[in-house]
Amino acid sequence: MDGIRETEGALVRTARAHGALDLAFGEGLGRLLVGTRLLDLGYAAKRDYARERLGVPARTMYDALELAQACRGRRILTKAVVAGLVKPCHARAIAPVVSSDEAAWTARAMVSTVRELNAAVRAAGKEPPEEFETESLRARMTPGQQDRFDVALKRADETLGGGAPLWQRLEALAQEYLSGHGAPEDVEGVRGPEPEAPPPEPPPMPLPEAVAEHLAVIEEARALVDERVPETNDARDLDAFLLRVVKARKEHDAVVGALGVRVVDAQAWRAAGYATLKEYCIERLGMSPSLFRQRVWLERQMFAHPPLREALAAGTLTYSKALLVARDATPESVADLIARAAATTWQQTAREADEREAKRNRAAGVRRLWGPVEVMATVAAAIRCARRKARGEAREIGAGEALVEIGEHFLTVWPMDRLKSVPRRRRQTLARCGGTCEVPGCSNPGRHEHHIRYRSRGGTDDPWNKVRLCVAHHLRGIHEGRLTVTGRAGERLIWRFGNGEIWETRGDNDVRRATADAASADADRTSADHVGEPAPPAYAAARREVPIASAA
Repeated sequence: MDGIRETEGALVRTARAHGALDLAFGEGLGRLLVGTRLLDLGYAAKRDYARERLGVPARTMYDALELAQACRGRRILTKAVVAGLVKPCHARAIAPVVSSDEAAWTARAMVSTVRELNAAVRAAGKEPPEEFETESLRARMTPGQQDRFDVALKRADETLGGGAPLWQRLEALAQEYLSGHGAPEDVEGVRGPEPEAPPPEPPPMPLPEAVAEHLAVIEEARALVDERVPETNDARDLDAFLLRVVKARKEHDAVVGALGVRVVDAQAWRAAGYATLKEYCIERLGMSPSLFRQRVWLERQMFAHPPLREALAAGTLTYSKALLVARDATPESVADLIARAAATTWQQTAREADEREAKRNRAAGVRRLWGPVEVMATVAAAIRCARRKARGEAREIGAGEALVEIGEHFLTVWPMDRLKSVPRRRRQTLARCGGTCEVPGCSNPGRHEHHIRYRSRGGTDDPWNKVRLCVAHHLRGIHEGRLTVTGRAGERLIWRFGNGEIWETRGDNDVRRATADAASADADRTSADHVGEPAPPAYAAARREVPIASAA
């Protein structure tokens, strides 16, 4: 028992030291996001920079930005967070009111629970920040039902303008059905799909022999925070600082994972006086419960597959890619999955992992849906509504058939003639990258078409001369010289980022890191197809592109 108590105490000290790193991370990101600095590195969205360049989940980035915003200009709160006296969750909770009396609210955050702080914030006439959590649901669906449902999801994407994430398309289908059939009634036996059952866990990670050695990373974290964010406007300097913070975070994550497995297996949170693991994470560790569970799960996967741990430690894989590889890793496939992920973007790795999971689920006759908790609540409500309607027609349907009926209702409300027609050549361009921007690693919708060789220089409207880009990458990236693309779309494209990275796209969406020599040879071969000079300043006003496939 004493060993578990020591482990739990070490986990608490390590987790609380995360506040110093999160604050440094958020401050650096906040400075990088000013103006066009992020575009100077070749990224149009902060979530893509976090996942692709830094290798951290988007949720981690958002939490760090909120923490930095809460502490900005507030020296008392900042010192308390760095010292581990105020946990990040508590600092974010008092953000709406801390300006009124910083010392008093900081003192309250040291001794109160997040629930108590939220109540106090509401009593002061403010709304506490919302906690973002996701939920996963499963429904039994035959291959034929899945095909019919996929048609509706594609139509929803077209109505939203193309490139919408899955959860937004699910929300559109569910809201359209509820608006036409009313709210569901909670009839006995009529429920949405059950939450996804957790997968079987590998054997627990053994207790580290010397916990004290792991705690040394706390001092390293504080030293890094003392360095502070560099007072510079140069994107590359800020990028280098953030990479150092991420390296320190990786060492912390390794400690949290190793200790967290022991704490979870022994249910040590109960001995600490907490009813649930979620409450323990928020109040005692000051961490997001979903991120803590994610780190513990990855630790188990790395124990089962040692090459995964080695790749993460060596920097071959980022943390965000390691999570994706761990989803499908087996002793036979782990090496190939690591090599594949290391050579491409997080975005493509995620797409391939989703495709493998969808194939497995399809063979098992199930469909997994996931998204923000409030969105999945809307989906579940639509399922109950569809099942209630079927019961009124003397039919009994499962959740899978209910989803099909929800999708077919959407197809009826949004027929193709309600959408703007798209010329054949443009449809060929839109088919690449599933509707998103074609810049490697970008997840923004591809609203614009860019001619690789400008039409003013003789470029054609053939699909090979056009790439689909988001607004920022088109107008502020390509046409202001922060990003270049050469080659032939659908065959081979070379992308040069402002941070010095070079990527190539083979075929429609097979993205790979490119060597400088290969990129130089390709540039020589395709120089006639590309004009390496920015468009005139009036470009955006003179040639305004309209969004594609929007509702009439």
